Amino acid sequence: MRKIIMTASVLLLLTATVTYGQQIGDNPPTDLSKVATRAANFLKLPIGARALALGGGGIATVKDATALFWNPAGIAAIERNTVAYNKAELYAGISHSFTGIILPLGLNSRLGISYLGLDSGEMELTRVEEPEGTGYFFSVTNTCIGLSFSQILTDRFTLGITGKWIQEKIERTTANGFGLDVGSVFNTGLLGTQFGMTIMNVGPKMKMDGPDLAFNRDLVNEPEEVSAGILPESRVETFSYDLPLMFRLGVAMDLIGGISTFITNDQNRVTALFDIDDAADQVARIALAMEYSWNETVFARVGYRLRGKIGEQVGERLSGHYREMFEFGYGLGVRTEYSGYDLILDYGFAGYGDLGSVNQVFLSIGF
Repeated sequence: MRKIIMTASVLLLLTATVTYGQQIGDNPPTDLSKVATRAANFLKLPIGARALALGGGGIATVKDATALFWNPAGIAAIERNTVAYNKAELYAGISHSFTGIILPLGLNSRLGISYLGLDSGEMELTRVEEPEGTGYFFSVTNTCIGLSFSQILTDRFTLGITGKWIQEKIERTTANGFGLDVGSVFNTGLLGTQFGMTIMNVGPKMKMDGPDLAFNRDLVNEPEEVSAGILPESRVETFSYDLPLMFRLGVAMDLIGGISTFITNDQNRVTALFDIDDAADQVARIALAMEYSWNETVFARVGYRLRGKIGEQVGERLSGHYREMFEFGYGLGVRTEYSGYDLILDYGFAGYGDLGSVNQVFLSIGF
């Protein structure tokens, strides 16, 4: 068993090293990244009202169905058949939804199924000669369906894995792909501290294809003998793009209550959380958050997210040059037992600067 744990940990750390190693140079500028060079970027949007309130963090302690997205090892904490739904209305009329199902297979194993969807809503097609619109509407839809498995290996270490099918669709043009997530949770047993690690979106490249990429060549300026007067069908050749490979590391420490060794308390819990996520196409983000719980029934959360190196950010803030679309997140949650059902209702809010604010509502029913 110890060999299994060591092997899993080494694999996670090696993949994390690959992720971090994709930046160029020893000291890359904070604002220099490979933004917009990856496919399926909707896979990086935060899922869950709790995570939104915590600044996009909390992977070391996620124990609801959103663990299917953040850290598949976290579903091991769910002991009942569970159905959950999360809804977010994003900026520019974009709709973002998540559905998760958890099925306990025994004392130490869990199976999960997840659906993630993003819908742009209807947009009117415009052309150079018709800048006000053509009267024809289209939409962009992105979909991810995942199958997860989590196994408690020891009383302190849990491992989870998710395989997922991914699709991006613009009208009749689509790109399909497959991805893999691997996550773990480790309770150190020291000072009420837990660690969570996730490697996300490991998989082959994706490429757009479909009938809308076909067109007839314009042969006005070509001699007729080249084509015998026939307009041949041509296709737009698209590039292949990698998935947004991402490494997430989370640390959680119970300061009061919970598994805290500082201050024991049966009713109140205060947890400090630190999360860092680094993707191949963006600079690192750091989330600092606090979660308060009364009797594990009522929850209050606040999170703050920073971009890049903390030392550089201090200087940027003092000079007034710092700009990050997401900063503070807030949220409340309630968990209760009603007629034999385990009910969770969470709300999260975050401001996205010029893009406006985002609200998320999460509902989970265990039975």
